[in-house]
Formats: sequence, C-alpha cells, structure tokens
Amino acid sequence: MLCYCCGRIHKLQRDLDPMAIVTLSEIRRLLQRLDGFPADEIESETIECKSWNTNAQALDSQVRELRETVVSLANQQGGVVILGVADRKRTRREAVQGVGTLDPNQLRRQIYDGTEPHILTDIEELIEPEGRLLLVHVPKGMPPHTTSEGVAKIRIGKESKPLTGSDLSRIIFTGGQKDLTAQVIPDSGITDLDPEEIRRLRRIVETEGTDPTLARIADDAEFLTNVELLREGQLTLASVLLLGKATALARWAPQHEIVFCRFKSATQYDMRRDFKGPMLAVLEAIEKVLSERAKLTITSVAGFGEIAVPDLTMVAAREALLNALVHRDYFLRQSIHVHLYDDRLEVSSPGGFIGGVTPQNILRHPPMRRNPHLADALQKAGLVNRVGMGVDRMFEELLRLGKRTPFYQADESHVRLVLPTVTSPGFAQFVAEETRADRKLELDDLICLRALSVRGHLDRWSGAEELQCPEDVAAECLASLRRRHYLLAHGRGRGASYRLIRKLSDALRGLEATDDELEPDEEALRLRVQTILETRGRLTNAEVRRISGFHRVGAVRLMHELIEEGIAKLVGRGRGAHYISARKRRK
Repeated sequence: MLCYCCGRIHKLQRDLDPMAIVTLSEIRRLLQRLDGFPADEIESETIECKSWNTNAQALDSQVRELRETVVSLANQQGGVVILGVADRKRTRREAVQGVGTLDPNQLRRQIYDGTEPHILTDIEELIEPEGRLLLVHVPKGMPPHTTSEGVAKIRIGKESKPLTGSDLSRIIFTGGQKDLTAQVIPDSGITDLDPEEIRRLRRIVETEGTDPTLARIADDAEFLTNVELLREGQLTLASVLLLGKATALARWAPQHEIVFCRFKSATQYDMRRDFKGPMLAVLEAIEKVLSERAKLTITSVAGFGEIAVPDLTMVAAREALLNALVHRDYFLRQSIHVHLYDDRLEVSSPGGFIGGVTPQNILRHPPMRRNPHLADALQKAGLVNRVGMGVDRMFEELLRLGKRTPFYQADESHVRLVLPTVTSPGFAQFVAEETRADRKLELDDLICLRALSVRGHLDRWSGAEELQCPEDVAAECLASLRRRHYLLAHGRGRGASYRLIRKLSDALRGLEATDDELEPDEEALRLRVQTILETRGRLTNAEVRRISGFHRVGAVRLMHELIEEGIAKLVGRGRGAHYISARKRRK
C-alpha cells in the first residue's frame, strides 16, 4: 500500500502483519519469481516450498516429513507450506510440479493426528497452469510442539532445525509470553542495587525520560517501583542488569559483559577492555572510549564554511549498543563484542533474530522485542524508542553524515551490526546543503541517493533491495526523486533505470566515474544509433536495443522517428527485419 499524501510511503509497510504474505495473490506473486530463480529463493522463515511425489508408496514418508515442517513453523512464527513446488529448479515449468489428486481434508487430519499438542492447519487449493498446489497455513502455536513420533524442530531462517537444549528452554519462555529479564529474583532487594546507579538513572529519567516527574519521587523504592524495576520489594533481572552491584551481577547475571577491542589490522588488536558493570555505567564508559578515538573529516558547505564530520557519531553508536543489550539472548552465557576498526564499528550480540526479522527486512519488519521488560525500563528512561525507530535513526544518522548504510549479518546464534565510519565528504556536503535550503530528504531518499552515489544506477528491483520494500514502493521513491530533479530516468515503464543528474553525479561520484557510467540523454542516444547505423549500414532491432539501452517499444519508436526523417529504412519483416541507412554509407 502506498501513501501519496504524506510522502513517507515506506512507513505503511512497517504496520503490516508479518504473516500478511499468506494470501493467494501474494503466493502467486512469489511464484511469478520462479523463472530464473530456484524455489528456495522465495522461501523465508515463514514460507516453505515442498515437492510432492504422487506415487502412493511415498505417501507415508512425505506426510511424516510434512508434519516435521509444520511443527517447526508452529514452534516459531507460523507460516505457509507450498506443496507441489520443488526447490533448486531454475524455471517455473520445472519447479511447479503439483500434488496430483492429494485430498486436503485427509491431509489436514493426518497433520492434526500426528502432532502434539495437535496443530490445526488450514489447507487451501491453488490451481496454476502447471499444476494443482496446496497451501498449508500453519498458525503460530503454543510451543513446544512435536510430532507424534517425538520429533521436535524449530524454523531458523529457511531451515527446520532440531529443537534441543537451550533452544527448548527459550521457547518455553517465549511461547508462554514470558521474558527472562522480567523474572523476579527470590531473596533479592534494593540493597543489591548500587546507590550511585540509582542516582544516575534518576538523572537520565529527568533529562531524557518519557515522564520526568518520576525522577522527583524521593523514596528510592517507590521510584524504582514506578519505573517497574522493583516488584513487591524484589528485583527483576532487568533491575540487576541496569543497577546491580558487582556481587549481584556476578550472582544473577554472569552472562552480562561487553568486550571492547580496537583493531590495528584485520586480526590484531592493540587495546581490549572488558566491561561487566551495571548497564548504564557500561554504556557511558564505552561511549567515552569511542569518543576519545573519534576522527573528523573537514568539508565545505555553502553558507556555512567548513564543517567537521565525525567518523563515528555517538547517536548511532549508542543505538547499536542499546539494540545489542536489549535484544540479546540472556539464556546464552556469552558476551557482547564491540570491535573498532579503521573503517567500521562492529557490534555482535548473542542470539539470532526473532519473529521473522532478517537482515533483508529489518527496516520494514514490525519491531520484535526479545526482552520487553528491559526494553520498557529503558524506554521510560528515554534511552529506547518503543515504537521501533532505533534502526531508522541509525540509518539516517549515518547517511546524513556521508557514511554508507549500516548492514547486518545474522544466523541462529548471533547478530552482527556493522556501522561504516568512512565519510564521503561530497555526500555529507550535499545533505547539509539540502537541509540548509529546507529541501527535506527522507530516509528512503537518502538510501536511494547514497546507493546511486556508489552503484551508479538503480531500477525498481535493485531499489527494492536497497530499501527492503516491494518493487512498486521502490519505483515510486525513485520517480519522486526524479520529479524533484535529483535523478534522470533511462527507459520507460517497469524497465526504467535511474541515475543521478550530471551535476550531482560529478559531485558525489567524480567526473571520471560520471563520464564512464552516466548514460547520455535521449538525444545523445539517438545520435549514437544514427552514427553507428551510417557506419555499419545495417542494424537489427536487437542491436538498436543494445546500443540505446531502450526496451523493445522504445527502440521501435526511435527507429520510426529516424525513418520518418529519412535517415533510416526498414527492410524485411518478422525475424529477418532490419534497418539500413537511407544515406550514403561512410567510407
């Protein structure tokens, strides 16, 4: 859905249910991508493609395998199994094989009877030209679910993996809507908290909190109760993490540690600090270490003179650290690692993404909180934005300062966030000048413009990849930038690609890169085709498309204009058709 009124077309995408892609129309859109891509390219944490052997002898083993897949989805966020589509096939004709006469009602009963606790699926028929498919809709369950044979699996990314050990402990908590940081610690009390850290929290609540009046509550116990860090006089794990004395942290939160290293090469570090104190103090200490090592890039801005751009902004660094602390998996006794290199800051935290979040959708996915109690406490202090804007803030902060976009790497055991620190003075200067001229650039605008300054061109497909959004949203963002005279379009319709206007490309990419990669305008393309036609004496439609970059309709239109002007002639019909020069060929 697009909002053409407010101009922030991507915001609407964040409000969508992550399971909204299970409709027939959305599944059909996914299937359209099968030409040129294997079926596993359309799979995700909530979408699984499975082939189906119609041989009766294979039925039992296939139903057993399907139950395991259903269990893995129910133990995570639910999802859809597309039955009748084989993965690792390169064309739609090969991939969509169908399920024959498989009875959906019988299959539904077999899944229900073969799972514990029983999983009630909804099976929908989808008729495609290549065959009949079944869509098995799996609800998010109350895990842990197993098959009747005792097999327990969980969906991790695109795979169904065994559910064992600490994974089982975590899923019992999260499946019951429990939160480890909200767990009340028996025999604990306010005496286990550091008085200086309580005063620090008061100062932060007063200056940054959502309700500054809370800081004026004189009694410490009442103050902590109001910020939900004291429950009937006892502490939660979040209380200890934020304010605990060293003895309390060692006893109840031994997994809480941030290891900071400054690297002088890819593999060797020349500084290491281990931070094990209360969270607020640790945040302040790490920010101090980072700020002491910040470097500046000087650039000129019209009307401002010179401005100094830091290689690392504390706004982005704090967001990265807070995200790691709030979203890490406290079941795992592992540390958060912060590595500072010459060109980047890396923050790695234990535990993978949850709730369907991936590196490819983190900008658009509704916020998922692994530790909501800790997040709520930090939100009351004004340190965490509850509506999930922290990632947006990091992206925008870095882009406005001329950096490249942050990027994530993740698997089931960890998440790594990389913040680039190298500044593009030209891009930083451009953004500052646009801001001074009151020409507002939204986050999506900045992402596209920065990508164009690196890649040279974007179309609706590469734009969707950069913006993590549907193609039509990316196309509208690029068209909007063109209407505001930042971009030039090359080609028309769905095949249009976009480049920076010449002046902007010179400033952001350099004169040489612009000359090498910036396509000429339409009149220059017309002259290029005309010159080559006169030189060669003959061109096919395919050659015209290749020379001009136009799609079929654009190439035909161009040649029709040359014919009307007496420059070219069309010879032949059908596959043998070609153009010849109507002028004397050059010697």
